[in-house]
Amino acid sequence: MNQQVIDELRERIARLEAASPRQRVYNLTQAAARLNMSVSKFRAELSAGRICGKRSGRIWMFTDPDLETYIAAQSEDAA
Repeated sequence: MNQQVIDELRERIARLEAASPRQRVYNLTQAAARLNMSVSKFRAELSAGRICGKRSGRIWMFTDPDLETYIAAQSEDAA
């Protein structure tokens, strides 16, 4: 391949990645660590409905917006 074609492809890939940033997905243990709480406390919050996530079979998945929503709700409760 021509170097110019390679450079154009790299630029195109960079534009595409910038346009749609990847959303981080956490499992239950990773999400608990991200919120700096124990897994048992995280499960209790999940059971109480204070943390939202998606369940795929036996596995829970959480995204940054899910965890940020929980953090925002906790800060509102503290105020």
